[in-house]
Amino acid sequence: MLKILIVSESMSLHRPLGEHPENPSRIERVLNSLRNISELYEEISVKSIGVSVEEQLKLAMRIHSKGYIDYLMRLSKIIPALIDEDTYMSHGSLELALATFTYCYLQALSAKNTVFIVSRPPGHHAGRSGKAMSAITQGFCILNNAAAVIMGFMDRGFKKIAVLDFDVHHGNGTMEIFYSEKVLQVDLHQDPSTLYPHTGYPEEMGESEGFGYKVNLILPEGAGDDLYLELTSRVKELFKEYAPEAIVVSAGFDAFFNDGLADLAATEVSYYKLGELVRSLRVPVVIVLEGGYSVGLVRGVVSFIEGLKGLLRDYTVKTTTPRALYKRALSIAERVLEKSSKRVL
Repeated sequence: MLKILIVSESMSLHRPLGEHPENPSRIERVLNSLRNISELYEEISVKSIGVSVEEQLKLAMRIHSKGYIDYLMRLSKIIPALIDEDTYMSHGSLELALATFTYCYLQALSAKNTVFIVSRPPGHHAGRSGKAMSAITQGFCILNNAAAVIMGFMDRGFKKIAVLDFDVHHGNGTMEIFYSEKVLQVDLHQDPSTLYPHTGYPEEMGESEGFGYKVNLILPEGAGDDLYLELTSRVKELFKEYAPEAIVVSAGFDAFFNDGLADLAATEVSYYKLGELVRSLRVPVVIVLEGGYSVGLVRGVVSFIEGLKGLLRDYTVKTTTPRALYKRALSIAERVLEKSSKRVL
């Protein structure tokens, strides 16, 4: 069973003062695309999570440093304000970020099947103290929602937790937070030498107890469906062998062809197969929305959910990767996956 939860406040709070890709219309695009497909649409508007602000702050400080949370609280009193050149705070920004973070945590405590939380702001670039792994900005993120889900699954008693992050940008915040822990994190993203946050290289495999549990699979500029499908099949094999008790998905749809902020060329078939991968694992899953700013939020989200629900679709490969780049990317991925499997299996 799949539940799609739309946090209604994400369509009204945290508005940029000028033009900015991270704005309330993102959620409206997702919602409108689902409304047109009756077999996909199951909305639950969340107006109140029933948790006090004090409790929300306590939860956030289990992941983020007190100094960072105090800084956000100070900024929230002088809005509008900038955390950095990419990341803004306006009316309701901290309120929405805390509510989304808390809701992600609470869903992890109770999810039995698959839950897709459609809210904002995104979170996977936010580290313990804001900027993560030497990134120059927080990339639109305030609090790390995927980390909240991981924390919830841990509190539930799960020991084997896997993370799948397929946003076009590396999830540097989530990886930093759990870099030394036995949380299997697989991140598919554009070559970090060509795109923010310029982290997530194959050799970044974790440290201490977490070594080998961090799997960065990079896609060259122009990578298409053919490479996505091949890498997805390899990730599916790794997850099947690892047999996680729960899955966290950072779902970004900004790798969709012409979505606007990157240089990859995934189409419906790539996201459909990612959805099938998640469905095949048959464990509790909490999915959080990360990036996606135009066409990805319409066509990518729909095809991903179709895959999650097991709906039969005949999507085909529309985009292909230049052969030399394909072979090089696959060779690097195979080496990373082999090193990881020796450690985690």
